[in-house]
Amino acid sequence: MTYLKINALQKSYGKTRILENFSLELVKGEFLSLLGPSGSGKTTILRCVAGLETPDPQSGDISLDGIKLSGEGTFTPAEKRCLGMVFQSYAVWPHMNVFENVAFPLRTNAKRLSIDAAEIKKRTLDALNLVRLSGYERRYAHELSGGQQQRVALARALAMEPKLLLLDEPLSNLDALLREELGSEIRKLQQSLNLTTIMVTHDQKEALSLSDRIVVLDHGKIEAQGSPELLYSSPPSRFVAEFLSGAQSLKLASGEERLFLPRRWRETDKPSMAGVSGFPPFRIVSRIYLGKEYEYWAENRFFSGNVRFCVREKHDSGPSLQLEYDS
Repeated sequence: MTYLKINALQKSYGKTRILENFSLELVKGEFLSLLGPSGSGKTTILRCVAGLETPDPQSGDISLDGIKLSGEGTFTPAEKRCLGMVFQSYAVWPHMNVFENVAFPLRTNAKRLSIDAAEIKKRTLDALNLVRLSGYERRYAHELSGGQQQRVALARALAMEPKLLLLDEPLSNLDALLREELGSEIRKLQQSLNLTTIMVTHDQKEALSLSDRIVVLDHGKIEAQGSPELLYSSPPSRFVAEFLSGAQSLKLASGEERLFLPRRWRETDKPSMAGVSGFPPFRIVSRIYLGKEYEYWAENRFFSGNVRFCVREKHDSGPSLQLEYDS
């Protein structure tokens, strides 16, 4: 059953139309990622759902759990939508300690939520416990790491007990290891709370590892949507293959173009004269150490330029790569 429905959403900035008749539905408890290059309309969609942007007058409607938030003369202000939002910037107020940062929205909305001081304290402490910040209540922003500040922002959103959680590139300011750790924790929290979530990201790895469903956007339109496994293994278009899977369009010496998928590889220390694609194996021209894996640059005489692949090394002598392609 549909929980969030976006119907024929339109949004322009001046004369530039960002979204035109954009429609999307989510079921309760779903984790959906909006993935696409810069300028594809991801954040605009999120801000329209949050009530931070007003759709165009001729736009359709947005409804959540059967309640219309915008459309046909209706526009519910952001503070009355019962949503939680975590921004790319931590947005932790430096003059408040951790407890006050999380409690502030609850105090501001206490009358509307019909909660008293005791309930505010309980919700605040419960939210801090969820994000593993119990004991940090009296610390200020300058006493916290970037990951801890982002946890404060997440706790602040969760304390409101939102009907919908919106994440606007919440991990992009963190280092690689912390991104992976906090991303995993967000996913576990979302599943344990059965919290319907939309995340905006341009990071393919984040979208693939965290989402139930990915919507790939380009210029305000849906290029494809589906489970991470489906979109990665069977991209429906060249744009999706190149953006999500890292596929590359390569030109043969004959002038013919082929779409190569970097994940389709196998290594051998004794390559045959013909690779699995029917061409001689690629020759390794350089490799870069990335910790868990090496990034290889490979080439062969049938292609112009180098082809970039990230593969795990299995042979100390440096393997050859044999690759398949999709036509």
